[in-house]
Amino acid sequence: MNWKLAICLLPLAMPLSAARVEIREGRFYVDGVPFYVRGAGYAPWRPHQHPGVSYTDTNRHWTKMDFARMKATHFNTVRTWAALDPEELALAKDNGLMVLQGIWLDTKQDFSDPHNQQAAIAQAQKVAENSKDSDNVLGYLVMTEPFPQAVLETGTEETLQFFRHLKRAIQAVDPRPVSMDSWPPLAFMDHHDFDFATFNLFAFWPKSMTHAMGLPGLTRWFVEHFAPDRPFIVGETGGYAVSQASQTAAGGYGGLTEYDQSLKDIDSLRATLEGHASGSVLVSWIDTWHYPADPDTHDNEPWEWDGILAITTDSEKDLDGIPRQVYQDVAVYNQMIPVEPKANHIYPIGQPIPIQVNGSDEVAYIRYSLNNGDWKYLDGSGRGWFQGFFKLPKLAKKRQILALQALNKDETLLAKKEVSFLAGVLQEFVTIEPRSTAKGAKSLEFVVKVEDSLHHAMTQRKVDFGCFDPIHFGERQGTIVTDASGMGSFSCLPLSRSPAQYIYVAAGTDSPDRVRTSDLRIFKLVP
Repeated sequence: MNWKLAICLLPLAMPLSAARVEIREGRFYVDGVPFYVRGAGYAPWRPHQHPGVSYTDTNRHWTKMDFARMKATHFNTVRTWAALDPEELALAKDNGLMVLQGIWLDTKQDFSDPHNQQAAIAQAQKVAENSKDSDNVLGYLVMTEPFPQAVLETGTEETLQFFRHLKRAIQAVDPRPVSMDSWPPLAFMDHHDFDFATFNLFAFWPKSMTHAMGLPGLTRWFVEHFAPDRPFIVGETGGYAVSQASQTAAGGYGGLTEYDQSLKDIDSLRATLEGHASGSVLVSWIDTWHYPADPDTHDNEPWEWDGILAITTDSEKDLDGIPRQVYQDVAVYNQMIPVEPKANHIYPIGQPIPIQVNGSDEVAYIRYSLNNGDWKYLDGSGRGWFQGFFKLPKLAKKRQILALQALNKDETLLAKKEVSFLAGVLQEFVTIEPRSTAKGAKSLEFVVKVEDSLHHAMTQRKVDFGCFDPIHFGERQGTIVTDASGMGSFSCLPLSRSPAQYIYVAAGTDSPDRVRTSDLRIFKLVP
């Protein structure tokens, strides 16, 4: 079959919303202070409990305990898949937690069906009615990961209209921001109608994309394409598990020790920050017995063993949840998060460079030292946001180290971190172009080029590439080496047995200074 390529252009126009929660300058503000989401994904169902059935009376004491523990680990946001009720919202507020209210809807429905639309609107408005009097709702997440085949069968414009109706229905009751909880397979769809962008991004899937770009590069691509002037929240990340199985048909990533689970979860949080996200949600708070299989059995599925708290058996002594290693480590991570400067980024010499740090409620002061220089204090809002500026010396070159310390009101050290970034080196760029394919060819050819900002070709450079079919989830990946012109080629199709309708093509490389440069392009295949 002869394929033609059509590049998907995604129009972007970002509306803003205002309430106690504001979106301005491309970020969330709460009570006038910048807000970085340090989120925990909360599915409250314990063993033998099924989503969609109310366990309010049974779970209330666990919810209270869960939220207190989230506060102790310095999370500031709880993200749900099914909405909290007013009493649960009050429990979250008592523990200083903002809430991203999830609204669970069928992901495989016909989005153009009037009856489906009416039922979804009624459900969404009920959530808004129950939430509107709670001042700790950060926003609403409508649906989680719509199935791409359902979107195509409905039609992308009709699907977007479905979500526009839902957004208007919610904001007729409560004007706070609304987003859809999306994922990489829907990158071919326009998301500009939402007040903030939310995508679930994992370091282990799609494997081809993270092979090419790394999680920081993948995150940054989504930020630049879907949220250049809006907040971008990673609605789910981490997700590593201590199940015996490393992988199953249901997905996930298991087979890890508690130590390695924690290491990879925290690395995921760092990666999304490096990728310019406005915050991330670590999944999951407790082991999710109900997903993907029978909630009566703790099956050997990675997604059932990814909890920050372990619920290894259904005995009474385990139902509270037993902290895993990641519980202690994420508490340290959340204590102080350097938002700017970002690790492994290149910054100019001779210009003011911002320092922005998000701290927990315990942090009263932040001070910094550039390359072992004198310690200086940042300005603080008193509510978790600290900022300042510094300039690099004229002779600064390559790796620079910014040391940061978080202190309490008695100036006792709470946490210390370092940010390693670069100066005085050239930025590199990766570009991907389709190569004309001979009639009847069974694969698509692509050319990748690597050059620096002065258009010098990067020769003999290893370049990782990846190809992904977002409908059938077929993948291909590999590594090539650039020639004397800084170029190399690779092929993608076939990725799966079914004909591809879209293809994602990504490529990335590491500079000698260990800065990852990558690109991703989306092509629509027209038979």
